[in-house]
This record gives sequence, structure tokens and C-alpha cells, in this order.
Amino acid sequence: MRFAKRLAALAAALTLGVAPHADPLAVAAAANGHPALRHLRGTTTRPIEGRRAVETLDQQGTTRFFRRCVAEVCNGSWFDGTHRWAFGLNEVLLPDEDASLPVWRTLAAIVSFAFAEPAFRAAGGSVEAAGRDAWLVRARGGDALIARLDPVTHLLRSVATEHGREIESYRRYVRADGAAFALERRGELEEFTLETASVAAEQLQPPAGAAVTFSGDGFAELGNDAVPIVPCTLGGRAARCVLDTGATPSAVVLPLAEALGLEPRGELEIAGFSRFATGFVEAGPLTLGGARFARARFAVIPAVSAARFDVVIGADLLGEVRLVLDRARGRAEISAPRGGPHAGAVALRFAGGVPHVEVTLDGRTAGALFDSGDASIVSLGYAEYRRGPQWPVVDRGQAVGVAGGTDAFFVTIPDVRLGTVPLGAARATVNRTQSEPHVGAGLWTKCVIELDEAGAALGCSPR
Repeated sequence: MRFAKRLAALAAALTLGVAPHADPLAVAAAANGHPALRHLRGTTTRPIEGRRAVETLDQQGTTRFFRRCVAEVCNGSWFDGTHRWAFGLNEVLLPDEDASLPVWRTLAAIVSFAFAEPAFRAAGGSVEAAGRDAWLVRARGGDALIARLDPVTHLLRSVATEHGREIESYRRYVRADGAAFALERRGELEEFTLETASVAAEQLQPPAGAAVTFSGDGFAELGNDAVPIVPCTLGGRAARCVLDTGATPSAVVLPLAEALGLEPRGELEIAGFSRFATGFVEAGPLTLGGARFARARFAVIPAVSAARFDVVIGADLLGEVRLVLDRARGRAEISAPRGGPHAGAVALRFAGGVPHVEVTLDGRTAGALFDSGDASIVSLGYAEYRRGPQWPVVDRGQAVGVAGGTDAFFVTIPDVRLGTVPLGAARATVNRTQSEPHVGAGLWTKCVIELDEAGAALGCSPR
């Protein structure tokens, strides 16, 4: 009987194409068809709010690219194995990192079976046996997770924390050119039911974004407006562009779209003081300071009578440039990103495609949207103000922003800090329509603003 069992084990090993007593990780990688070495693509089509959405998940090793498209409007995320970015209409990558990032670094290595390849350990990852058909995996800079494999097929069945709590499960495997790919993924981080899987011949690459070149000194004149508006051209026509970090996607007013002979297509939702559905146009070139975008996509919005702009340059296109706002000199600098670390800068995080910062208001710290389309230094929603401290009202009037105006009252906050940068006392706007605190363009009365979205940094240098 023992001899028969040894024969059966030998036959199984030969079927997998590996020698008896081979490295069990090599056995598992071979049984799965070495998916980490392939560019695999899963797709599905499903309805979202009555519209047809096409979703695509690409993976190659620990690199992952997710895209969702509805009526020509796409958004998604890019993960290079270490860091994650999000993108929207113009497919410009913006940093999108949170507390789950260390988990993702290891999870991506497990799902792709990169953890079973020698290169994973050579790059600083670790793999240890954690019981029968289970492995404790930790990517470099990642959390420790347990990969649980099927004892017969060696397919990945679930992923758990190092304490044993299951966080992901994988089912409905198919083979794409021999490589195993799970169509059904359920858990706290991945939630997919894909329909098909295939192998792509090309290397997996991030989205290209909006092509931009730079020339000249990059300076553009700021007007006397309460928010940053500079001269620009779009499609050869002179225009006025408002630089609005709180907007995504970028937008063009309907009269300019009509003057350029552009017919909106697709469907997307725009939110400001109101929320409405619209289409987009594709136009170019766009010249802005020292930047020249060959073509870009713009949501189409109605003209706002109180505002003096034709084009909204939102967080998506600003993600391709370095922006310096110097109100004292009356100029904006729009130039190539510098790259590298930003000494003394405040860290940015992105949510919903727009940048957020940490702000401290009279000793209470909170996250705030950095919104250069808001004329205030700080603005609050009424619900946030009610939570206190309720600073005395010093004036009443209108909250002014790119989307128009709304009734508001004003208070003075005795001590404001942007990250660790002290701003002193600051006038703040309180209105009923706002869901979170904003730090706005009024910040330029306190300092010269330097924004590098790609570097996730906001500088505030006292004048």
C-alpha cells in the first residue's frame, strides 16, 4: 500500500511537470501556469444605474490596472505593486493611497502567484509555510497575509490576515493560454464577477493621460478675481481658464463648445453647488502658461453669469503640471513638475479625484478639500460649524466659488494650521451646502502656494 501511494505521488508530480520533492512553491507556480509572468485580462459587462458598464481588470505580476467605462467615460485605478493611483475622464494619474496600501502590496503578489516565483524573494519578499497548503506571505513594505491553496489543484482559494481572519476568496477559475485566472473574487478589497479572461501580448502599461509639453518661463497673469483665473487658448481661441483644484473633470462652458463646433457626447455627473448630468467634448490644443496639451476632454457646463471664465482646469489636468500661485506678484506659474521631495510641503491625499490636506482649526484637526475654486481661506458646512467651537459671526453675505454663490455667514478662527504650517487667525466662510471643510484660494493672502499633485505635495511659503 505504501508503495502504491509513492507511485501515485510520483505520477502526480510528473503530471505537473516537476520532479518529486521539488520546491512546493515551484510546484504551485507550475500548476497555475505561472500567471505572474503573463499579462492577463478579465472583462465583464454589467448595468450600473440603468447604463451599460464595461469593466476590465488587467494584471501582470503585482501590477494591476482596473478600468470602468460607461458611455465613453472611463475611470479606474493603476497599481504598480507598491503605489496606487486613480484616474478619471482624462486618464491622468493622481496618487490614491490609504491605510490599505500595505495589504494591497502583499495581496497583489498572492493573487498573481508572484509570491511563488524566485524573483519575489529576491526583491525582498518573504514566504513561509503556514500549515498544509498555506503560506505566510509578506511583500516588501507590505503586510503579512496567509495564502490558502487548494490541496489538489494548487489554485488560490482564500487570503487571510496573519491572525487567520479571511478577507478574500477566489472561485470560478479559467485558463488563459495555460495561466489560471479567477473570475469570481469576493472580499474586503476585491469584489469582481468577471465573464472572460485572455492573455494580452503587450506589456501592461499605465494610462497615458493627457499629452503635455512645456516651453517658456510658464508665467501667466492673474486677474483681480477672487479665484485664480488666467488667460489661455483652446482650439486656437483666446479664453479665460480658472484653475480649480476642487473640480474633476476639467470643463468648458457651453458657449465656447458651440463656438468650437463641438457636440457633447457620453454622460457624466458634475457636482458643485448643484448636481447635474452632462456630456463631454474633446478639444485642443490647450495652452496654459508654459504648458501645451495637445488634446484633452472637458465636461460641458452652462455658463455661470457671476463668473468670468470659459474653461475650468480641474485636478485631472493640474495633475500634469506644477502650479505656483503668487497673488502679491499677480501671477501664476504653470510649468513642468520638478519631481523629487518637497521640503516643508504639506502632504496631499486624493479622494474622488481631488486633493485633500490636513488642517487644524483652533486645536481641532480635520481633513479638508484643497479647493482653489473657493475664494475663502477656510470654508465650512453649517453642520461642521455646529459641532463647535461656534466662533462668533462677524458678517453675512455670499460664499463665492466657481459654481456661483450661496448664502453664507463669516467667522474668524483664531488659530489655523495647514499641516504643520501656522497661518494665524483666518476669516472663514460657513454655508449650508458644504459637506466637508475646504482650504481655498484665499490661502494666497497668507503665502505663495505651490501645488504638485503628481508629487502629492502642497507648499505654502510665507510672503
